[in-house]
Amino acid sequence: MAAAQSGKYDSDEGAVDWESQSDEDGDSDQEDEPMDDSSSTKKKTDSASKEDNDDFAAGELEGLKETAELYKSNIFKLEIDELLNEVAPNFDKHKHLLNALKMIKDIFTNEPDGKEELLVDYVKTMAKRHKITVPMLHASPPQDAKYKFQFQKPSSINVVGGYALKTVTKSKKPFNVDVAVEMPSGLFQEKDHTNNRYFYKRACYLAALTHVIQKAKKGFKLEFSTFNGDAHRPILIVKSSGDKSELDFTKTKCVIRIIPVISADIFPSHRLAPAKNNIRHADAVSEIHRSTPQYNASVLMDTSVTANLAFLYQHSKSCEAFKDAVILGRTWLHQRGLEAGQSGSGFSTFLFAMIMGYLLQGGLASGGRKLSTAHSSYQLLRGTIDFLGSHNFQNEPIMIGTSNHPEFAAERFKENYEVVIVDPTGTVNMAAHMTKSSLDQLQYEAKLAMAYFNDPVDRFDALFLQNVNDPKLRFDNIVSISIPDTKSDQYDDRAAAEFPIYSDFFARSLGSVLKRGLTDRISLIAVQKAGDFSWNIASAPSSTTEGSITIGLVLDPDNSPRVVDQGPDAQNAEACKAFREFWGDKSELRRFKDGSIVESVIWNVPGYEARSLIVQKIVFHLLERHFSILPETIQYWAGQLYPYLHLSKSVPATLFDRQLDVNSFHPVMAAYAELSKALRAADAELPLLISNVYPCDASLRYTSAVLPRARNFDNISSFPTSARYVDVINVIVQLERSSKWPDDIVALQKVKFAFYLKLTEILRKQHAEAVVVDDVANSNEFASPGYMDVYYQGFIFRCHLHVPHEETVLKSIINNKAEADAKKKERVQAALDDYMYRFRHQQLHTYHIQALSLKYPAFSSTVRLVKRWFGAHLLSVLVSDELIELICAHVFLNPQPWAPAVNALTGATRVLAFLASWEWQKTPVIVDIEGEMTASDRDIAYHNFTSLRQRSPHFNQGALFVATAKDLEGTRWSKSTPNKIAVVRMQMLAKASVKALGDAIASGAVKDIKRILITPMEDYHAVIHLKSKRCTRYFENIHAQQAILAKPSKSGLGPERYAGFDPVAEFVDEIRTIYGDTLLLFHDKYGGDKIGLVWDPYTTAPKQWRVAVGLNTVPADMNEHGVLVPADGKKEISKLAAVNFDAILSEIERLGAGLIDSITKHA
Repeated sequence: MAAAQSGKYDSDEGAVDWESQSDEDGDSDQEDEPMDDSSSTKKKTDSASKEDNDDFAAGELEGLKETAELYKSNIFKLEIDELLNEVAPNFDKHKHLLNALKMIKDIFTNEPDGKEELLVDYVKTMAKRHKITVPMLHASPPQDAKYKFQFQKPSSINVVGGYALKTVTKSKKPFNVDVAVEMPSGLFQEKDHTNNRYFYKRACYLAALTHVIQKAKKGFKLEFSTFNGDAHRPILIVKSSGDKSELDFTKTKCVIRIIPVISADIFPSHRLAPAKNNIRHADAVSEIHRSTPQYNASVLMDTSVTANLAFLYQHSKSCEAFKDAVILGRTWLHQRGLEAGQSGSGFSTFLFAMIMGYLLQGGLASGGRKLSTAHSSYQLLRGTIDFLGSHNFQNEPIMIGTSNHPEFAAERFKENYEVVIVDPTGTVNMAAHMTKSSLDQLQYEAKLAMAYFNDPVDRFDALFLQNVNDPKLRFDNIVSISIPDTKSDQYDDRAAAEFPIYSDFFARSLGSVLKRGLTDRISLIAVQKAGDFSWNIASAPSSTTEGSITIGLVLDPDNSPRVVDQGPDAQNAEACKAFREFWGDKSELRRFKDGSIVESVIWNVPGYEARSLIVQKIVFHLLERHFSILPETIQYWAGQLYPYLHLSKSVPATLFDRQLDVNSFHPVMAAYAELSKALRAADAELPLLISNVYPCDASLRYTSAVLPRARNFDNISSFPTSARYVDVINVIVQLERSSKWPDDIVALQKVKFAFYLKLTEILRKQHAEAVVVDDVANSNEFASPGYMDVYYQGFIFRCHLHVPHEETVLKSIINNKAEADAKKKERVQAALDDYMYRFRHQQLHTYHIQALSLKYPAFSSTVRLVKRWFGAHLLSVLVSDELIELICAHVFLNPQPWAPAVNALTGATRVLAFLASWEWQKTPVIVDIEGEMTASDRDIAYHNFTSLRQRSPHFNQGALFVATAKDLEGTRWSKSTPNKIAVVRMQMLAKASVKALGDAIASGAVKDIKRILITPMEDYHAVIHLKSKRCTRYFENIHAQQAILAKPSKSGLGPERYAGFDPVAEFVDEIRTIYGDTLLLFHDKYGGDKIGLVWDPYTTAPKQWRVAVGLNTVPADMNEHGVLVPADGKKEISKLAAVNFDAILSEIERLGAGLIDSITKHA
């Protein structure tokens, strides 16, 4: 490591040969030589050929074995190889870039030395004569300062960084080509490391280099920027001219960064040790004790650029896979926004590579090496990420090299920096500008990545391909704060010297305060700001960099809704004082049940939704107390969608108690529990015991779009027709098995009905009103004849008796080969399907979805919001509740590349983003809600999906394939609907909604969020406008109008109670039954007062006329006036018949008489 320590290496190790590459517009200089068939005559015997084949097979097997050992799997290796090929630039086609680099080098080396003058005069001259503002982000030098500056030729010029190592990658943003220009030692004096003198001269030297390039007039576009966000170290950005000359490197998609550096021996390194102070004021003797670690590190970083490159270069030579591993690491970091230039994190691919080198050289505390030079790129990447996620940086700083000087002891670094990663010289903390918040982000993502590496399911996409740093999908809460104009009192001269840009200081302070206040309520606080910024060479940069800071919070699902924060014991006076100073008037002394008396902070809020926003209350309080930032000036995204979980504010409070918004599902679950007890109490009077009572409804699995509301049935007539709908809640009452059940299915159904009657009688004795309903609409004598409605505590529970013997009898009839009546078997099969749907599929589905609702706090609200979204866009009658719930479950069970959402806004946004990007035509969704999915099950599901697509290439069946362990066919909830038209519209609307959400969050326009729940109506061929006052569910409409819900003088439905009475749903079903082959219906079942109609393009296209066509038709060539006119380009009238759309609409209008207000037709 001698070369790394000194920073000196041979030209063939560190420098790039700028003149040995080919043109990016041309092909490679050397093409593959054609094979000479004449030189490979076939003289081998059959036995030799067989031996070769055996050797080849053995070698192939050995190769597969090695691949499995070096990589996660063979497929994972193929994916990595493909990724590396995709992201790696073609260095053989960078001739124009190399021409530009050589030209810049020649310009610098041919420039003569300038004259010496006062530095302040040089600054003025550059601005006045050359229109170049010397890039000083820190305080300007005093006007009376006698500092002198003279431009001198660079001592050396080298390409450094990722381009020198060939570890840069292609991305949407141009990659960097770093050029280190070493400033000559004669430019500096002994004490230039103090009071910004070095940085003044460095800025002047950079301005001089800018002027040199400018006057060469080669067409380069020049800007100033900062090096990885370090305000002390401005750099020059050289962009391509775009003039298509030999120096135009536009097609390379990169920028050249000119970085002034110095030799390591210019300043004694111990004078820049972490604890040293190098900003001194003549009238402030005490400040000599205040260290300037950030300032010191920035100076030292300019001395170690080439030394660090040598360190990395040696590892790239000794470890074949090192470069590929760094490229993979760069991709992983970039997708997570962890590069310093993306979010100001202070971390970079350079640090990632240095840590990998550290692990290769054997720098662990135990003395061993975590990585080996024989490792594959996958193993190197995995080992480095594992180290990043598990290493205790606070207690064990990374010391790649060590110095004998006591000022550079590990303890000194720990005392002055939040994160310590010391370079091979043992003197420079390369992570000096990293904050604890940045480290937390890095370690959080590293732990997630290790979980993906260990997952038996391939998570390659989540690791490398997906954009993780999308705030609306990544974080549970998003806080956007404008950088205040008034600087904090803590931002004194010393702080300004350490952090010349106020936003850097402000962001660091924010992270520290919020971390202390939120404690274990959050899993991650990500403070993000603009990383590298650039400015015109003729203007001065802003010292505050106007803009905002984004704080992303990932909440802890268990601790975030905690009501009480306990502080120190009352006897600890010093700790109590600090606690009160931090929390202010929110702190109070309290006695708790265990007898302890402690300082505490109480957040008294009722209900889940309010408790989920406690973190928001804490953030508001801390920002106002410590930074004087008022809540109304903060954009906080967390609970903006909660209002859409409840009835519209237009619904009069006299109709429904708003307390339910707080109690949520508690009333209905309590009523269900009481009903279960009442039913079980009936055992003594029944010939068979009730073995169990199962929930079988969205309301009992916490996922109904609208909260079930208890009604006063004695006062039901006071409700307007538009609020008379009372939902029924399905319950399964299972009877014990018995051999006495009849084997005749018709007789069995009659015995079941008798049980219903008996249960009704028993419940009435318990003062519970119950009625048995004979379902006259069910004409199948083999199916269950009815059900029992129980009016209990303001709810209507619809009880279905489950007799296990019924399934056996139905299957025996179907399997009976002696049964010759095919129509009978069809009816029996229909009865069995109904039985399986109700007593098997729905019951199991309810059980698992209920478990997910209890496991993930945000799952219930997310599902309800997504159902509301489907309803608002008139899709709720085409996509079943169960299918929506499974899609939401998939997003929670497979949240990669994030953790499961803890906030409903984030959860709903992720579901919409999934719907928007789901390639449903060629990708199935497999949801392991049971937690028992095996690899074999997944293979079967994929096979079933492939078979389905082959059978139905036009997606006439099972357009959406969603499989579970109990439904490997994947179409249980989507066999008939939604069809292709509905799915395409769903995806289009999901994309628009995700964009609208992103725009609203980015702009801070909270009111714009409602756009995601407003659907365009002009896309329908016709729209049926219903009479809102006749829609019994209108009160559920999220856009309900108060006038329509006004209390009538006389109820249109009288005092009768109607269970689940929804005339609009009946009307929609009737239209579908009659015209389902002709048109597609869109409707919001949650109180919608419009029905969208779309004519099926396949069935409504003109066809040859025939008798009994089954549709109302007219001649295809008849115009709007009823006259037959040949079509354009035709001489004769065709014999084709077209659907008579007007007549069908008239028939629909007649069917909906009294319910339809009007019908609007669109072109």
